[in-house]
Amino acid sequence: MHLRIQRQHTGSAESRELRREFVAELALRYPEQDFSADADTAELPVLDAPGAAWFVVYDDGQPIGCGGLRGLDEHTGELKWIYLREAARGRNVGRSLLVELEDTAREFGYTRLRLSTGDRQPEALGLYVSAGYRPVDDGVPVAHRLDKDLRPGPDDVRVDFRKYDGSPHWHTTLRRLGQDGHGTWLGGTRRTPWRRGTRPPHFPQAPHVLLVPHEGGWVANFHAPPRRTAVYVDVAVRPVWTGAGHVTVVDLDLDVVRRRDTGTVELLDADEFAEHQVRYGYPPDVVDAARRTADHLLAAVTAAREPFGAAHLPWLARLTDPPTGYEDVA
Repeated sequence: MHLRIQRQHTGSAESRELRREFVAELALRYPEQDFSADADTAELPVLDAPGAAWFVVYDDGQPIGCGGLRGLDEHTGELKWIYLREAARGRNVGRSLLVELEDTAREFGYTRLRLSTGDRQPEALGLYVSAGYRPVDDGVPVAHRLDKDLRPGPDDVRVDFRKYDGSPHWHTTLRRLGQDGHGTWLGGTRRTPWRRGTRPPHFPQAPHVLLVPHEGGWVANFHAPPRRTAVYVDVAVRPVWTGAGHVTVVDLDLDVVRRRDTGTVELLDADEFAEHQVRYGYPPDVVDAARRTADHLLAAVTAAREPFGAAHLPWLARLTDPPTGYEDVA
């Protein structure tokens, strides 16, 4: 799957076709309602206005879904017309689109998002509830009115991986699980989005914990099955905390991993490390420190010396994807 989420005008040919398909599906699910005028509803220009956005999702260049966002007031946005073609469901496409819409809402300055959906759309309900949307009791006669607070929670930690020149690499928001003698443990589930720059989100196969050590130029990810890599350590400049809710990691593109099936420990991306020494101008002391760190990590991970043995297991056990009570195939 080669996913692309592109901002468009609501009047594009792909947008109109996707909305017609959505209306046709709604008519099948709610035959007692009249949807005949909805595909070209007068509210759609609002989604092209300032403080609003409309997106079409493509896979290998083919349109497979759409969704929009508009402002209700200075602090609140509303999601509209979120739809996926049937072949796109069950592949995290809907979850990727939802993340794109939420990130756009934050850029607009909204701190809350609202949406409406019906009883006969269990897939949509499963997606929204699993993404943190909760019922709103405001007296509006809609089967399900949901909203989500977009502000960081007290345990949220923004993790920014950057290149040596400061350019963005991977970023995500993880939950602070706690600290021990090794460092600060952060966690995410298979519903936690990781983004590489502005590309569509990537969702892990399973829960994972990230250790930011008290000392040292590295961070380590520990993955639950079925991820084939059990341990993945990024050699880096020493991570920098900005308050309790933000950590920046300058990734030096040299990695130590342990394979789950064989237990083999490998050093990855040595060629990329050499290339980036030139591209980003790593100083000699940074190069030497990275090589020493990689040698230390290879020995420690091979011997399963803590924290590369069992130290992560209690933290990983805290992470689950709670059931939503609805079908979730988006």
